[in-house]
Amino acid sequence: MLKIYNRNAITRGQRMNNAILFGVGAAIVCAIILWVVSNIIGVYMPVLFIPAAYLISWLIRRYGRGVQIQFSLLAVGLTARVIIITDLLTFHSLQTILLLFTNGASGLWNIGYRVVALILAFQNARVM
Repeated sequence: MLKIYNRNAITRGQRMNNAILFGVGAAIVCAIILWVVSNIIGVYMPVLFIPAAYLISWLIRRYGRGVQIQFSLLAVGLTARVIIITDLLTFHSLQTILLLFTNGASGLWNIGYRVVALILAFQNARVM
């Protein structure tokens, strides 16, 4: 009898574990890079949240290879954590962070970069 199966196939749980492992690793690296850029170099660039979100979602899609919505939610959660951690490490106070969002047109741009990063992470984290 001919047995046809893929021995290298991984289960849903293993795919999620791979996605968590690579996603958390990418989130840590992205948070460190964004902190270095904003504190050591001295330039705060919220536009860098977009490539960070893309990297996190790409790694989750590449190594998780999942089609469920939980992969997208994982990418959004990790991207949100990168944004929050980077802002807290950069500005050291909640009051200063809130001033970022209430500063007229600049505040709208700051909100926009974060929203675009979260949407990008949601859309690119699953195999479609």
